[in-house]
Amino acid sequence: MRCGVSARLVAAGCALLVALTGCRLTAAADDDGGPPPGGWPQPAGGQITENMCGLLTDADYTRLGHVRRPKINSSVKTRANSLYCQYEGTDEMTLSLQPSADFAKYVFAADLKYHKDQLTENHRGSALVDGVVGAADESWVDYWGPGTAEARPVAHEIRLRRGALILGITLSGARGKREKDPRSVLVGLAGLVLRRLPHVGAKDTGTQHKIEYEAIGTGTAKSIDWADYTGVQNAGALANVRLPWLHMVPLATASGVQPDKLVLRVEARSPRAKVGCLIVLDGVPVAGERPRSHRAACEADFPVTDEGGDAQPASFGDAHQPFPLSPE
Repeated sequence: MRCGVSARLVAAGCALLVALTGCRLTAAADDDGGPPPGGWPQPAGGQITENMCGLLTDADYTRLGHVRRPKINSSVKTRANSLYCQYEGTDEMTLSLQPSADFAKYVFAADLKYHKDQLTENHRGSALVDGVVGAADESWVDYWGPGTAEARPVAHEIRLRRGALILGITLSGARGKREKDPRSVLVGLAGLVLRRLPHVGAKDTGTQHKIEYEAIGTGTAKSIDWADYTGVQNAGALANVRLPWLHMVPLATASGVQPDKLVLRVEARSPRAKVGCLIVLDGVPVAGERPRSHRAACEADFPVTDEGGDAQPASFGDAHQPFPLSPE
């Protein structure tokens, strides 16, 4: 009798232990993992910091089945307020915090265009899908394939924007044994970062500007180059442009950060053709050159931003008197 009771008690105890263990395992699999001492790293004074590479841990990758290699490099670009975290095997994470959501939207669009241009230039396969992260304002996921669309992909990446925050994650071609499809892994990792930065990017922290670049003349310009400010490419460029030409570029400046010079260069197709240029910042001309033969160049230092106020536009010096907005 006592043996029967003991056997039933042991069996019940084992069943309870298995049940409890199963519950703990299930909970651990669904858990994001606790924050490190002091909490998840956040921006300091509105600036991205190098320790924010720790927003994703090896354990996060392991739960999703991806084996993240050791970190080999991390760097912060202060002027761009961005972070680059690089690991062996092309695993990467990038973070960027722009001064405004509108400018972040412009940067995000420029980054996507650059991605598409690289795919075309290098003849790489693609499976681009957008709108993959519900908590983001914009998002897309794609893979880099070597050559044709039928080739085996070597790396998958996701990019998203939430307000002024831009996040990018890349997975190497090395896959874990329990790994889900790379898209699910990337969406899961991106969700962790957004939850760990719940308020970052929600508010604009800088001054919004509008830059208007104008190339003046008739006929066709051989080339036009201008300062772009996206960080994806330092300058814009077009060839064989019908004149007159007008292009608007948004920009947001953070307090204490002065962007690079405002630059616009125009070259005519014929050495005898006359071209001019004009740069307008927030409705005020800051640099201009009268139409002249073959080439024109406009350049100005970006006005210093007053604390809490608008940028103070520069004025024309003796070399830049008011001029007509059409060829002489």
